[in-house]
Amino acid sequence: MAINWDDLTKLPYWLARPASELDKLRKGAVRFWQRLVDVLAWPAKQLDPMTAQLELVHLIAWERDIEQIPSETEFMYRTRVKYALPFAKGAGSKSGWLDMFKKLGMSWVNIDERISLVDWDVVDLQLLDTDFGDRQNLISYICRQYGRTTRRYQFTTISKMPLVAPLTTFEHQHSFNVATVNTNLLPAKHFMTMDCDSSYHVARIKQH
Repeated sequence: MAINWDDLTKLPYWLARPASELDKLRKGAVRFWQRLVDVLAWPAKQLDPMTAQLELVHLIAWERDIEQIPSETEFMYRTRVKYALPFAKGAGSKSGWLDMFKKLGMSWVNIDERISLVDWDVVDLQLLDTDFGDRQNLISYICRQYGRTTRRYQFTTISKMPLVAPLTTFEHQHSFNVATVNTNLLPAKHFMTMDCDSSYHVARIKQH
């Protein structure tokens, strides 16, 4: 609850002389009521994992079957405790997973299932490289806790790289052959054939 104490205790201009006895009395009353408001609001704050004391957050986490991961930030830990029930309810759907990652600060996540040429039970999580690098333990924990028992999860990271040159598509093929002339019907020496094919494709060109 935000209270503007200056507006609430504003004195008439003929009494609002700075550092006067009346002004000191006003400031003392403001400090008293601020402390009283904090005391009255303290129990309500402990019900919210985002504002509760950390020791009480641990109790709420134990009740909701949440464990604090090593090297996890306090904000991330409090967020998982707060949304433990919605995360558990949405774990069986793709939209629930996307909402979970969004609340945890990973706004760009893609989930692919039933991938061609891959076992049917594999689920591919595509994340930004920056998100995966900082939260690798957290993502592995989420897959263990909320992942479906008949699914295996694999991670694919995507990196953003700025390019100065315009994007295009190019292909290149070359071959290199070396042979010696055989005049005595013996096996030829130093015979070598090497072929090489390479290609580079840009799937999507985004123009600003």
